[in-house]
Amino acid sequence: MTRCVWTVVLLWLIALPATAAETIEAVWKTQEVDFTFIGLEIAYSCELLEGRMEMLLRHVGAAEIDVTVPSCAAFRDPQRHHRILARFSTLVPAGEGDVDIVQAAWREVELGKRHPRSIDDSDCELLEQFQKYVLVTIEHEVIEGTIGCGATRRTIVGRLKIRVLKPAAGDIGAEREG
Repeated sequence: MTRCVWTVVLLWLIALPATAAETIEAVWKTQEVDFTFIGLEIAYSCELLEGRMEMLLRHVGAAEIDVTVPSCAAFRDPQRHHRILARFSTLVPAGEGDVDIVQAAWREVELGKRHPRSIDDSDCELLEQFQKYVLVTIEHEVIEGTIGCGATRRTIVGRLKIRVLKPAAGDIGAEREG
């Protein structure tokens, strides 16, 4: 029993330097995205669309999120077309002369059905357009996979695994309020 415990402790100690080496210096970068969501098979209320966009942005590491659908006052029923304005901050690797540096680490994130948790097949078109118009503005690396919609546009096909920068655990002040 004692030999097993020492083996576990030794393995844990060996892993510590590798974990510390994974953190990098980063800074928060404010971004704005303005695009028109076009749903062929789905209609969203303004509140639901804003909530889904905010959830997706948080999932990929964004903070200080402000998502608005400007034309919401003009209608009450769910619509298939919405102009979406999103303002948010994401982490990018720090450069020379940057201030307000935080420690960050590359984290794996999946996008697809149930990733994040509340995304389901009815959000397929939104997920595709998030990938096309929003994800491209965020510092990320594709690990594997792809996302698409089935022939009926009502089924999420595939899963996208990416790496995004998120605040390192324990970095006081690294998390920003949204």
